[in-house]
Amino acid sequence: MPGFFPRGMGMPLYQFLDRYAAEVTPIDRLLLSSMRQWVACMRAGRCPCSALGPVLRGQGLAGMLPDLNMAMLLLERESLSRLRFKPPFAAEIGDDEALLLSLHALARAGAQPRVDAVIEQIVKPEARLPLSVAVARIAVALAR
Repeated sequence: MPGFFPRGMGMPLYQFLDRYAAEVTPIDRLLLSSMRQWVACMRAGRCPCSALGPVLRGQGLAGMLPDLNMAMLLLERESLSRLRFKPPFAAEIGDDEALLLSLHALARAGAQPRVDAVIEQIVKPEARLPLSVAVARIAVALAR
Protein backbone atom coordinates (compact mmCIF):
# COMPACT_ATOMS: atom_id res chain seq x y z
CA MET A 1 0.00 0.00 0.00
CA PRO A 2 1.28 3.50 -0.67
CA GLY A 3 2.16 5.55 2.41
CA PHE A 4 -0.56 5.17 5.02
CA PHE A 5 -1.38 8.86 5.25
CA PRO A 6 -0.09 12.21 4.10
CA ARG A 7 2.11 13.88 6.71
CA GLY A 8 0.41 15.89 9.38
CA MET A 9 -3.02 14.38 8.83
CA GLY A 10 -3.50 13.52 12.51
CA MET A 11 -5.18 10.24 11.64
CA PRO A 12 -6.64 7.97 14.30
CA LEU A 13 -4.82 4.99 12.76
CA TYR A 14 -2.94 4.29 15.96
CA GLN A 15 -6.13 3.68 17.88
CA PHE A 16 -6.50 0.49 15.81
CA LEU A 17 -2.93 -0.62 15.04
CA ASP A 18 -1.58 -3.52 17.07
CA ARG A 19 -4.93 -3.94 18.78
CA TYR A 20 -7.30 -6.78 19.32
CA ALA A 21 -10.86 -6.74 18.03
CA ALA A 22 -12.13 -7.14 21.59
CA GLU A 23 -10.48 -3.83 22.53
CA VAL A 24 -12.38 -1.59 20.10
CA THR A 25 -15.88 -0.16 20.34
CA PRO A 26 -18.89 -2.31 19.40
CA ILE A 27 -19.41 -0.21 16.25
CA ASP A 28 -15.82 -0.78 15.17
CA ARG A 29 -16.11 -4.51 15.94
CA LEU A 30 -19.24 -4.65 13.79
CA LEU A 31 -17.47 -2.90 10.92
CA LEU A 32 -14.40 -5.11 11.27
CA SER A 33 -16.49 -8.27 11.36
CA SER A 34 -18.59 -7.11 8.40
CA MET A 35 -15.52 -6.28 6.29
CA ARG A 36 -13.89 -9.60 7.09
CA GLN A 37 -17.08 -11.54 6.44
CA TRP A 38 -17.58 -9.73 3.13
CA VAL A 39 -14.09 -10.71 2.00
CA ALA A 40 -14.48 -14.31 3.19
CA CYS A 41 -17.77 -14.65 1.31
CA MET A 42 -16.32 -13.26 -1.90
CA ARG A 43 -13.31 -15.59 -1.70
CA ALA A 44 -15.66 -18.55 -1.16
CA GLY A 45 -17.86 -17.54 -4.11
CA ARG A 46 -20.83 -16.72 -1.87
CA CYS A 47 -22.98 -13.61 -1.84
CA PRO A 48 -21.75 -11.32 0.95
CA CYS A 49 -25.11 -9.57 1.17
CA SER A 50 -26.93 -12.78 2.06
CA ALA A 51 -24.44 -13.41 4.88
CA LEU A 52 -24.31 -9.84 6.20
CA GLY A 53 -27.98 -8.97 5.77
CA PRO A 54 -29.29 -10.90 8.78
CA VAL A 55 -26.47 -9.65 11.01
CA LEU A 56 -27.00 -6.01 10.08
CA ARG A 57 -30.78 -6.37 10.24
CA GLY A 58 -30.40 -7.75 13.77
CA GLN A 59 -28.51 -4.59 14.71
CA GLY A 60 -31.11 -2.33 13.07
CA LEU A 61 -28.63 -1.47 10.31
CA ALA A 62 -30.07 -3.25 7.27
CA GLY A 63 -30.11 0.07 5.38
CA MET A 64 -26.32 0.20 5.63
CA LEU A 65 -25.84 -2.99 3.59
CA PRO A 66 -25.89 -1.46 0.07
CA ASP A 67 -23.33 1.17 1.05
CA LEU A 68 -21.10 -1.35 2.83
CA ASN A 69 -21.30 -3.61 -0.21
CA MET A 70 -20.44 -0.71 -2.53
CA ALA A 71 -17.50 0.38 -0.37
CA MET A 72 -16.11 -3.13 -0.21
CA LEU A 73 -16.54 -3.67 -3.96
CA LEU A 74 -14.66 -0.45 -4.66
CA LEU A 75 -11.91 -1.43 -2.25
CA GLU A 76 -11.70 -4.88 -3.83
CA ARG A 77 -11.65 -3.75 -7.45
CA GLU A 78 -10.23 -0.23 -7.44
CA SER A 79 -7.60 -0.19 -4.68
CA LEU A 80 -4.11 0.98 -5.52
CA SER A 81 -2.74 -2.16 -3.88
CA ARG A 82 -4.30 -5.35 -2.60
CA LEU A 83 -5.77 -4.85 0.85
CA ARG A 84 -5.29 -7.69 3.30
CA PHE A 85 -7.96 -8.90 5.69
CA LYS A 86 -7.64 -11.42 8.47
CA PRO A 87 -10.08 -14.35 8.78
CA PRO A 88 -13.50 -13.44 10.23
CA PHE A 89 -12.76 -14.51 13.80
CA ALA A 90 -9.09 -13.49 14.06
CA ALA A 91 -8.34 -11.74 17.33
CA GLU A 92 -5.82 -9.17 16.05
CA ILE A 93 -6.62 -6.24 13.78
CA GLY A 94 -4.46 -6.20 10.64
CA ASP A 95 -2.75 -3.10 9.30
CA ASP A 96 -5.11 -2.63 6.34
CA GLU A 97 -8.08 -3.27 8.59
CA ALA A 98 -6.77 -0.59 10.97
CA LEU A 99 -6.55 1.82 8.05
CA LEU A 100 -10.16 1.16 7.05
CA LEU A 101 -11.43 1.39 10.63
CA SER A 102 -9.64 4.75 10.84
CA LEU A 103 -11.34 5.85 7.64
CA HIS A 104 -14.74 5.01 9.09
CA ALA A 105 -13.89 6.69 12.42
CA LEU A 106 -12.97 9.88 10.57
CA ALA A 107 -16.24 9.74 8.64
CA ARG A 108 -18.23 9.31 11.86
CA ALA A 109 -16.37 12.32 13.29
CA GLY A 110 -17.38 14.42 10.28
CA ALA A 111 -13.77 14.96 9.15
CA GLN A 112 -14.57 14.86 5.42
CA PRO A 113 -11.34 16.48 4.15
CA ARG A 114 -9.36 13.88 6.11
CA VAL A 115 -11.63 11.09 4.86
CA ASP A 116 -10.97 12.21 1.29
CA ALA A 117 -7.20 12.37 1.93
CA VAL A 118 -7.23 8.77 3.15
CA ILE A 119 -9.39 7.62 0.24
CA GLU A 120 -6.93 9.26 -2.15
CA GLN A 121 -4.22 6.98 -0.72
CA ILE A 122 -6.31 3.83 -1.11
CA VAL A 123 -8.21 3.81 -4.42
CA LYS A 124 -7.87 4.90 -8.03
CA PRO A 125 -9.15 8.40 -8.91
CA GLU A 126 -12.38 7.20 -10.55
CA ALA A 127 -13.36 5.31 -7.38
CA ARG A 128 -12.72 8.15 -4.92
CA LEU A 129 -16.08 9.92 -5.07
CA PRO A 130 -18.22 6.76 -4.94
CA LEU A 131 -16.15 5.42 -2.03
CA SER A 132 -16.41 8.74 -0.20
CA VAL A 133 -20.20 8.74 -0.63
CA ALA A 134 -20.51 5.12 0.55
CA VAL A 135 -18.33 5.77 3.63
CA ALA A 136 -20.31 8.92 4.48
CA ARG A 137 -23.60 7.02 4.20
CA ILE A 138 -22.25 4.23 6.43
CA ALA A 139 -21.33 6.88 9.02
CA VAL A 140 -24.86 8.30 8.88
CA ALA A 141 -26.38 4.85 9.30
CA LEU A 142 -24.17 4.13 12.31
CA ALA A 143 -25.07 7.47 13.92
CA ARG A 144 -28.79 6.59 14.10
